[in-house]
This record gives sequence, C-alpha cells and structure tokens, in this order.
Amino acid sequence: MTYAVTLDFHNTLAQCDSWFELEVRGLLSQFLEWHAGETRLDLALGTRELAASTYREIRRSVVESGYELTAEACVAAGLERLGFQSTSADIDRGIEFLMRATLHDLAPTPGALELIGDLTRSGVRLGIVSSAVYHPFLEWSLEAFGIVGSFTSIVTSASAGYYKSRTEIYVHALEQLDADPSRAVHIGDSWRWDAGTAKLAGMKTVWLNAKRIDADVTPDLEIESLHGAAPAILGLLGIPSAPAR
Repeated sequence: MTYAVTLDFHNTLAQCDSWFELEVRGLLSQFLEWHAGETRLDLALGTRELAASTYREIRRSVVESGYELTAEACVAAGLERLGFQSTSADIDRGIEFLMRATLHDLAPTPGALELIGDLTRSGVRLGIVSSAVYHPFLEWSLEAFGIVGSFTSIVTSASAGYYKSRTEIYVHALEQLDADPSRAVHIGDSWRWDAGTAKLAGMKTVWLNAKRIDADVTPDLEIESLHGAAPAILGLLGIPSAPAR
C-alpha cells in the first residue's frame, strides 16, 4: 500500500522572492534587458513597461485556461507580440541566466527540511506539485538543500502542461508516485490552488497559514508552521506518527 505526500514549492518548501517575481511578473522584461545587453542595443522608451504588461496578459490567460506554457514559450510568445526576434538558443540561454541569478535568494522555508526528514523516515513517497514555468529551478533548489533524493516525483506546471487551477496536475503527480488520491496528502500555502484544487483531485489537504481566497474550501488540516507538523500530517493518512530520530 503506497502512501504519498506532495508539497507546493514556493512559500511551502522554499522561499525565493526574486525567483517568484521573475516567474510571475518580470520574465519577459528582464529577458529583453538581458538580450539588449548581449546585443548592445538600447531598448526604446516604454519597452520594459510594455513587456511587463504583455507578460501579465500571457500569465493571466494561462491561469484562466489552466493550460500552462513553459518559460521559453512565454518569452517566445511575448517577443512575437512585441515584434522582437530572438533565436530559441538565445531564449534558452537568457532564461537560464536569469533563473540562476535568483538562486542567491533561495532558502528553505522554516521547518521544511525537518519535515522532509520526518516524512522520509515514515516511508511515505514524496512529491512536489508547483505552478512553475521553469522546471530546472526546482531541481537546482532541491540539490542546493541536499534533499533531491527524497523525492520520487517533481511535477511543475511547465512539465505537466497544467496550471494548478486544474486537477490534472495533481493526477499526474499521483500517477508518478503510484498512489491513490485517497492515500495522499497535499501541503501548500495557497487556499485556492493547493487546498482547493488538490481536494477536488480527491486528496487530503493541509493549508500552511496563508490568506484565504475561497471560503467554500475547507482543508483537512491548517498549520501555522512546518516545525513538528509531521505527526499531524501522517495522521491524515492513518499513520500514527513519524518514527523517532
């Protein structure tokens, strides 16, 4: 019998505000700045602001449809709308540069490494489910924390093709974990995309001290910190407690 626990990434497992800002708002405008530096061309007045609004439109469309675009596809679409040209190789190179530049801001969420250790010792399978347009960043982060080997599955919206507004991203993760949703728990800080969508996928849910978005959603457990949270989380699966260290 397989038990599984999946975790959201940003503000649940890890904290990296500069990465989050890049993902959500700044990717296209920062790519244009990077590209201008590489080609020694000046950007016209207002280009950065126009790029930022174009990227917001692209991301809004993704959230509304539930179908994700990778970082590379987002930038390519944005450049086309703005009338800029760039090779796919330059887009790949620029995005990797920008993403790696945010790693200085990366830190585990307080209690996250303790929780991963406790859950790993309990024998449950661990996965990540994250709305993220650039999958490699999560792998870099887990490697930096020294916990990449603890995870059976790392699912991003970029790798699955679904935003966390759709249950398919959770179904995809559970398939990789070989776990039934009735024997799985998802932990996250988003009231809507973690507690809400994961519950619709049939999983038990743990909400990590975040602002409520949808009052109709009721998580199975609310916690203010990951410190010492393993026993309660495992209890949702019918596992009494994490083994003693």
